Amino acid sequence: MRYLLLIVFCLSLGALQSQPVQGPVAAPGKGAYLILKAGGGFYAAAGDLAKRFPHFAGIPVGTYYKSKSDWTVGIDWSPFLGNRVQTAGLFGDILGPSGELIDQNGYATIVRYYMRGYTFTGRVGKLIALDKGNRFGKIEIAAGAGFMQHRIKMRFDARLSPQLESDYRYGYDRMTNGLQLVQNVRWHYLNPETLSFFIGLDFGQGFTQNRRNWNFSEYRQDDDRRIDSYFGFSAGILIPIALKRGQENPRYFE
Repeated sequence: MRYLLLIVFCLSLGALQSQPVQGPVAAPGKGAYLILKAGGGFYAAAGDLAKRFPHFAGIPVGTYYKSKSDWTVGIDWSPFLGNRVQTAGLFGDILGPSGELIDQNGYATIVRYYMRGYTFTGRVGKLIALDKGNRFGKIEIAAGAGFMQHRIKMRFDARLSPQLESDYRYGYDRMTNGLQLVQNVRWHYLNPETLSFFIGLDFGQGFTQNRRNWNFSEYRQDDDRRIDSYFGFSAGILIPIALKRGQENPRYFE
C-alpha cells in the first residue's frame, strides 16, 4: 500500500505540472472534472463491530465525476487494516488448561491477530462553496450505499497448529459481510493549478451477517444479524482531470 500511495503522489505531481494555467481570475476547480482520489483514514468502531475490532485504519481510493453545478457521483473502495482484535471466546474448547492454544509439540502457540476487510460503495454528493471565488474550497456532503466485509486474520507457525490450518481456519475467522450505508462531510479543495486535496469525517453502517457454514467455538452456524458501525476521519489528495466540450466542427461550406 505504501508503494501505491507513492505512485499516486507522483502521478498527482505530474498532473499538476501538465495542467494549463487558466489565468489569475479563473475560479479554482470551476467546471466539470473526472477526479481520482487516494488517502488514508482512522476509524473507531461502534455497535457490533466494536465488540470485535475497537478501531482500525482505512485506505480510501476512488474516482468520481464533478459536474459544473457541483454535484458529484462516483465509487469508493477502502481496504480496512487493524491489529486490535477482541479474541475472547474465539477458540472455545480447543484451549489448553492454561487458556492458551497448544501446538503439536506441546508448546503454547503464539498467534497474532489482525483485522482485514474492505468496503465498496457508490455515492452521490453536493459541493457547497465557502466563497464566490472558491479560494477557500468547498464543503462536500455525500451519501451512498454498497458492500462491506471484514474478518479476523491469524498468523502463527505453519504446520505446528493443525487445528487452525487448512479449512479449519474458516471456523474461526468470523468472515462477515453485507449491505452498507455511508455518509461523508468533507472539506474539498480543488485547484488544478496547485494542489488538490480533501479532509473530513466519514460514517458507515453495515447490516451484515457471518457467512461461514459453522462456528467451531459455539458449535453452531452463526446467523445472527449485525449492525457494524464506524466513524472517523480521512484525508488525501485529489487528481482532477478537466472535462471540456469539444469545439464545433468548422463550416467549410456555406
